[in-house]
Amino acid sequence: MKDTVLITGATSFIAQHIVKLLNNDYTLKFLTRNPKDANHYAWDIASNTIDEKALDDVQHIIHLAGAKLNDGTPLTAARKQIVRASRIDGATLILNNLKRKNQSIKTFISASALGYYAFDDKTLEITEDGNKGYGFAAQLSDDWEKAADLFQSEAIAERVVKLRVSLVLGNEGGIYKDFKQQLHHHPSKFKIASGTTYFPWVHVEDMAAMFVFAIHNRNMAGVYNTTAPFPTYQETMFNKMYALYSDDMKEFNKSSIEFNGQYLSSKKIQNVGFTFKYQTIESALLNLK
Repeated sequence: MKDTVLITGATSFIAQHIVKLLNNDYTLKFLTRNPKDANHYAWDIASNTIDEKALDDVQHIIHLAGAKLNDGTPLTAARKQIVRASRIDGATLILNNLKRKNQSIKTFISASALGYYAFDDKTLEITEDGNKGYGFAAQLSDDWEKAADLFQSEAIAERVVKLRVSLVLGNEGGIYKDFKQQLHHHPSKFKIASGTTYFPWVHVEDMAAMFVFAIHNRNMAGVYNTTAPFPTYQETMFNKMYALYSDDMKEFNKSSIEFNGQYLSSKKIQNVGFTFKYQTIESALLNLK
């Protein structure tokens, strides 16, 4: 019999890729505010309600739900509360209902974010033990992870995995879709871009594969960085995007300036057996062009 995976935040473009990877081998359920299919179940974090049938026979939960931190609106106190509730209160709502049903699960896998980090460490390579930041994004990520940890400390989940999501590159949404629109309207901005702005990226297929890998690999537990192994500068990426836009493969294949700044290390997840399909920014851009 297939294991059942419950996914929150199923409308995100990361979730769409996760579904493709899980669809053949698992029974899938989704928590959503607006159920449309037989395997969709209603929940409302604001009113603290959930259709408990969503939790029936579930062995694994992937918690991706989260209102956008940067959606173009002012980050007011009210907006901050919405952002926090969608992540932390959502996890708590699931946990409390599993406890009420006296139900345990195998794996709880939660998104987190690279906003956790302060980037003030006295090292170039920042591991998962890197210094926590000081603002709202850092505290949000920390509390998000602590909410996930309760699934294990309260003996509901055998394993808890927390993936600090990087800047995800995919054509369906997120920052890369915005970049492509900017490139179309202002190509010269990308052609002449220069500088050394660290860009902690990951291809959406690899990001989705890490969530699936966390289900399969029973040795995986705790927190993991998700950045691709070879760091790059944002300006380097812009130059290469312009070269592809101009169909100038000679320029695209030119050696970039060597990266020598601080970067997030993904060695921990590689050491438990995960292999990135897109390790370099060049391979990712060629796939997404």
